[in-house]
Amino acid sequence: MLKISLTGTWQLRDEILTYPLANARALSQCEDGWITQPVPGDIHQGLVDAGRIAEPLLGLNSFDCTWTETRSWWFRRTFVAPEGWQDADVAELEMHGLDCNAEIFLNGEHIGSHPSAFRPFVRDVKPWLRDGENVLLVRLTAGVEHVTEADVDSCDGVRPGTEAGNGRPERGEPRRTFARKPQYSWGWDWSPRIPTTAIGGDVTLRLMTTACIRDVALRPVQHGKEVLVYATVAVDQFHYFKTREGTVKVTLTDAQGRAFSAEANALLRSGLTYVELLIPIPDAQLWWPNGLGDQHRYKVEAILTVTEEKNPLKSVQSVDTKTFEYGIRFIKLITDDTFAFIINGQKIYAKGANWIPADALYARVSDEKYDTLVREARDANFNMLRVWGGGLYERDAFYEACDRYGILLWHDFMFACAPYPDHLAWFREEVEKEADYQTRRLRRHASIALWCGNNENHWGLADWWKEKTRGGAHVYNYILPAVVQRNCPEIPYWNSSPYGGERPNAYDVGDCHYWGEGTMNPDMQVRITPETYDNCTARFVSEFGYIGAPAKETLLTYLDGAPFDRQGKVWQHHNNTFEKNTVDVGIRKHYADPEALTPDEYVLYSGLVQGLMYTYALDSMHANPKCGGNLFWMYADCWGEVGWTIVDYYLRRKPAWYFVKRAYAPVRLILRPAGDDAIRVVIANDSADALAFDLEYGYLSLGGSLSQLRTASVAAAPLSRITLITFSRGDLDPTCGLWIARVPSRPDIAPGIFRAVDYRELRVANGGLRITNYESRMGDGKWECVVRVGADSYAHAVHFMLPEGALSSDNYFDLLPGETREIVITAASPLALEALLPLQLPLAPNLGMGSNVAQK
Repeated sequence: MLKISLTGTWQLRDEILTYPLANARALSQCEDGWITQPVPGDIHQGLVDAGRIAEPLLGLNSFDCTWTETRSWWFRRTFVAPEGWQDADVAELEMHGLDCNAEIFLNGEHIGSHPSAFRPFVRDVKPWLRDGENVLLVRLTAGVEHVTEADVDSCDGVRPGTEAGNGRPERGEPRRTFARKPQYSWGWDWSPRIPTTAIGGDVTLRLMTTACIRDVALRPVQHGKEVLVYATVAVDQFHYFKTREGTVKVTLTDAQGRAFSAEANALLRSGLTYVELLIPIPDAQLWWPNGLGDQHRYKVEAILTVTEEKNPLKSVQSVDTKTFEYGIRFIKLITDDTFAFIINGQKIYAKGANWIPADALYARVSDEKYDTLVREARDANFNMLRVWGGGLYERDAFYEACDRYGILLWHDFMFACAPYPDHLAWFREEVEKEADYQTRRLRRHASIALWCGNNENHWGLADWWKEKTRGGAHVYNYILPAVVQRNCPEIPYWNSSPYGGERPNAYDVGDCHYWGEGTMNPDMQVRITPETYDNCTARFVSEFGYIGAPAKETLLTYLDGAPFDRQGKVWQHHNNTFEKNTVDVGIRKHYADPEALTPDEYVLYSGLVQGLMYTYALDSMHANPKCGGNLFWMYADCWGEVGWTIVDYYLRRKPAWYFVKRAYAPVRLILRPAGDDAIRVVIANDSADALAFDLEYGYLSLGGSLSQLRTASVAAAPLSRITLITFSRGDLDPTCGLWIARVPSRPDIAPGIFRAVDYRELRVANGGLRITNYESRMGDGKWECVVRVGADSYAHAVHFMLPEGALSSDNYFDLLPGETREIVITAASPLALEALLPLQLPLAPNLGMGSNVAQK
């Protein structure tokens, strides 16, 4: 097989939307009017590079790009056919990420139409190839120009909604459900309207002779102490009436170099032949999610050898090889009075967030960005991400990173927040092709934990659209579960998110989106009160969230020269639709009056409130023994905005990242009220280790002078959540102290803290921070600065103002009186001690921000 990559630099031009396809031959030969265009890439990248538009994600620039929806876009690539191409049996062109309703031409001839960005265009183009130079031409549009008003109303008159009711009439597109492309590109509460027009993946020409391996499916089965791997290799033998003799060999090799193989001879029939093999693996090394073990992966190699004649000594050739990495893991979904995942026989608590595309122009997300984002999720103690149904099936680099870092994936199929036209035969057929392709493509990834039919559409059918339509229900209830069962029965399927119970979004069955009870409650005080999450009894929370500002550097970047005016047009364009002044009101409740805040103070307080809300909510859900996990909304941005995420568009950690990391620690002490006068101490032991230690608990004054602490010996089994002890609050002043639980012998277990009043009511001035140790060393190609920080009194939100690119193992943390904590800061170059002086947040009235650090 000879592979010719056609990714890289293409050419691009635009014409009127109705430019005739009959003119494609002449257009492909035209020399003028082309600009340079990357592939994978979106037209907006080429237009920015050519100076025709400004970067769409800055300022108000997205409004200046609406004209691109009214044009047709023509991508051109010339290439030279290699010598001997005529000897190939098949010259197969494969194009990924054609952003819906594409027309493809080779050397002026129309070779195909393609309706979906969610599966590749594949065609044997040998009849149209020629010696020397060839011209590949692809026409794309935004994708909805042929959708009529009647089409939009065809789901029983129920139309997809827009953000018009929230003051954003440009965001949303009722025609979007007829275009199989990323739905978010039309605009969402967290995304501008920039409809993508892209070749979003690789383009390859494969010259193949005799036969090839189309697919390798692996399914592990536990058999005593041994794992049996059933392998099914799909071989495509190209001759349309001959048979051939062949051999298929599949080998799995572990990290220690131990190889386990099976080989089978097969009579290769014309077209597809499925060859089945059984590979026993004694003492199999399993793949574990983050926090529970290693991410063992086997190197898989499948080799196809074909004998041209009956005498094998005359003509034997290896005609195709496929290699990939594969993690062996076993997964179950249990729904009996919970909603939880069992991995390799162990019931885990799912911890993580919702994943949206990492850029509003998804085609320009690099492999490096995928790696950074998934690694940051790993470092924040995630074990799961939910791939949300309004985005896309990501490129291979994303799934490989999840396999590498131990991040399980709840994976929606790409349907979101709308009735879909599954009364149309073409739509049902297209969806089945899409689902068939994606389930076969992704089943080999150990990270895939659940296939889910859609985002919020069952909820919509019941509650939003008042049972007026069933649009989409046949897809989610029949087509998709059948495809999953056919292609990857070992992976659970769930109809929707949320789903379960008499009506979707019930607390006692399935998963829940906890919105109206919290941040989207009409009562502003409910939105900003963390204790409201103590009322959550859901079995699994797959969405809830709270909004906060990104880093100041990110704000200044996307404001693009506009003033730091929170009422200005640019600010509001980059302000989440559901923010609705929640950030300011939350700052007022918890910390300070927001009117006179400087930009630095606004960013800091905004981030701390977001971190507080996430921490309290995650802990409350975690403390519920019937809850199987929580995935907050959402993890990272697709552009710069004040929004839900903990990692911003430019990959900067927001303060809430550190709060979430602490909430998702392997061992977490959680204090919650038990009636009016008592406090219960819950331990969430998400580790694989049994725990036994002396617990110190009780009341501690903010200055440390009053300590009413007692000690009890406690224990917790692996992967358990139990109440360790319940104790009385007593008649103690909540403004002058905290109720705590800590493990003196385990400094790696953060103290649990119960605060009975808002932060701004606490009567503490300054914690007397001190650095008790500092060293700088080289490690893993970067400098590590190790700092030990202590406090004489309670210190809130202790943080380091780090230079760009430096990362801290912890930040914005609290220190109890007399507590010390070791922090590791990584940077590209050594950091002087003076640059690492920590700050704390002043809580007493009329105190300015300062450090008050002593060095020892």
